[in-house]
This record gives sequence, structure tokens and C-alpha cells, in this order.
Amino acid sequence: MDKTVQLREMLPSDAEAVSALGIQSKASWGYGRAEMAVFARELTLSGEDIPLLAAAEVAIVDGGTVGYFTIKSHPNGVDELEHLFVRPDRFRQGIGTALLHAALRAAKARGIELLTIIADPNSTQFYVKHGAQIVGEHRSSI
Repeated sequence: MDKTVQLREMLPSDAEAVSALGIQSKASWGYGRAEMAVFARELTLSGEDIPLLAAAEVAIVDGGTVGYFTIKSHPNGVDELEHLFVRPDRFRQGIGTALLHAALRAAKARGIELLTIIADPNSTQFYVKHGAQIVGEHRSSI
């Protein structure tokens, strides 16, 4: 990694920037326009959403947001790493790893023992490389 990554709690005022970043990151995998329209709805956070999350942090490099994660606790007791995105021009610089480690620390601090990840096929190997276990498949919204 060429720059120091700083992590901080996500604020409601970050909603627009992280939503755009998540959409940009997802689009980098070559999804079509119709698929991205569905994903854009799923990836858009509002300022009201952020305080409802179990945990959410942003990664900052040189004063700019380069990634983020969110953990959502569902009513059925499942705790999910709902988002973990890095700006495409910052892929493979250790930012995703820093965010994943931060998410795991945040989960542990909140007493979360099992974190579910529903990963895009393009990012599955990233999670496996870091110790995640594939336990099933989930039908995508597209």
C-alpha cells in the first residue's frame, strides 16, 4: 500500500459519497446497465440508514474516501457484512484487507461471533483468502 489508510466511523453525511463509491466499484466488474440499475438501488445508503447499522467505517487516504464497510444486524439474528467496497483505482493496495480487518474488529467488539457475507462472485476469493468459508450460494437480485 502506497499511502496510510485511516479508518473512521461512517457518518450520515457520508451516505452520498459511499453510495457513489459502492456503485462505481460494483460497475468495475463489467455489469450491464440493467444489472447496475438494480445494484444501484441496493447500494444506495441514506443518512437515515447509517445510524441503524451495527457498524460502518470509511477508509480515507490523503483526505479522500477510498472504501467503506457496513455490518447490518438483521431481525432474524443474522449479522451480515452487507457492504465492503474499495474505489476501483485503489484495488490491490491493501485497503480491502484493512476494511475487512476493521469489520471483524467491530463485529467482535459488538459480541458478533458469526458474520455472514453474501459475496459477489468477483470478490469471493478475496474473502476466502482471508479465512471465510463458503457455506452455500445465494440467488442474486439480478
